[in-house]
Amino acid sequence: MRKLVLLIIIVMLAGLLFSSSCYNIHFDKPVNTEEIKVVSIDSLYYFNAFELNKAFHASIREDIDDQRLYVTLYNQQIIFLINSPYLQASSDFYNMTYPLKYHSGKMYLPLTFFQRVFPELFKENFIRQKDFSIHVKTPIDNSIRRIVLDAGHGGKDPGAVGRSTGTREKKIVLDVARKLKAKLQKELNVEVILTRDSDKFVSLQNRTKMANDTHSDLFISLHCNASRSKKASGIEVFFLSTAKTDEARAVEALENSVVSKYEGGESALKKYDDLSFILMDMEQTEQLRESSDLAVRLQKSLVSVSGLKDRGVKQANFYVLRGAFMPAVLVELGFITNYKEAKLLSSSNFQDKLVNAIAESIRKYKYKYDFVQ
Repeated sequence: MRKLVLLIIIVMLAGLLFSSSCYNIHFDKPVNTEEIKVVSIDSLYYFNAFELNKAFHASIREDIDDQRLYVTLYNQQIIFLINSPYLQASSDFYNMTYPLKYHSGKMYLPLTFFQRVFPELFKENFIRQKDFSIHVKTPIDNSIRRIVLDAGHGGKDPGAVGRSTGTREKKIVLDVARKLKAKLQKELNVEVILTRDSDKFVSLQNRTKMANDTHSDLFISLHCNASRSKKASGIEVFFLSTAKTDEARAVEALENSVVSKYEGGESALKKYDDLSFILMDMEQTEQLRESSDLAVRLQKSLVSVSGLKDRGVKQANFYVLRGAFMPAVLVELGFITNYKEAKLLSSSNFQDKLVNAIAESIRKYKYKYDFVQ
C-alpha cells in the first residue's frame, strides 16, 4: 500500500514538474531564446498554439465552427484540423503523429510539430534541434506596431465650418484622434503618433513626413466633409489614386485647397506636384492594395455603427496621402455642412461610436497583416 501511495506521489510530482517544463526556441540573429510552455494532455506533450505568436510573432486565427486553426509562420500559412494529426501547407500535407487538441477552451498542438514537421516544412529556416529545443533563423517581424493618426487642418486652417452650427472641422477631428489614440494604445498595444495634438497648423507634407520618419505602419487622416448642398450626407473613405470620379474630384479639391490657402500658393503646389513620382512608385507596390483593404474595412464599420449614408470607398489624389510610404487612407466622418450630421459629429457619444468602429477595423486589419517572413 505504501509503495502504491509513493508511486502515485511520484507520478503527481512528475506531472507537476512536467507541467512547468518548456520547449526552447533558439534564434540566430540576434541570439536569443524564447520558451514555449509544455503541458501534458492524455500523457502526451502539448503546447498552447498561441505560444507561436509569442515566440515567432505568428498570426493565429481560430475557427471553431469550421474545426480549423490557421497559423501564418515564416510567411507560410498552415491549416490544422481539430482532432487530426494532419496539417496543410500550400498543397502539401504533413503528419504530426498526434492530433491538434481543443482542450479547456484552448487549442493545443503536439510537441511533435517541432520534432517532426518543422524541420521539413521550414527547411530554409531550420538550423538544428536537440531533445527539448530547436535552433532556427530569426523571423522578420512585419507586425503593425506604430500608427500615425492625422487630425486634419488646425491652427489658421479651420477646415470645413458648419454654416448653421458654427462647428469647426479642426476641433472635431482632433477630439476623435485623441480618443482613438487612447483606445488603440490600450487595446492593441501599439504606439500611436498624432500629427498634431493641439490647435496648430501642420503642412500636408510634414504630416506624411512624420509618418515616414517614424517608420510607421499605417497612416490615417481624419476629416469632416463639406458641400454646397445642405442635404449632402454620409461617410466615405478614400485611398490614393490618380483615378478621378466627379465626386472624388470635389472632395480632393476641398482637402487639397489648404496648400494654396495656407502653405504658399502656386510655389507650394509645385512642391507637391514634384512628388508625383511617389504615386507611380506606390502603384507598383502592395501599399495600394493594403490601403484599399483598410479603406473597405473602415467604411463598412463606420457606416454600420453610425447609421449614416454609405457613400462608398473611393480613390483620389490627396496631397496628404501622396508622400506616405505605408498603407494610407483619408476618412470623411460625415458632412459638417449637414445640420443633423454636424450635431452628431459634435456629440461625444457619437464620436465614441466612430472611434470604436475605426479601432475595430484597425484591429481586424492588423490581425490579417500581422505576420512574419
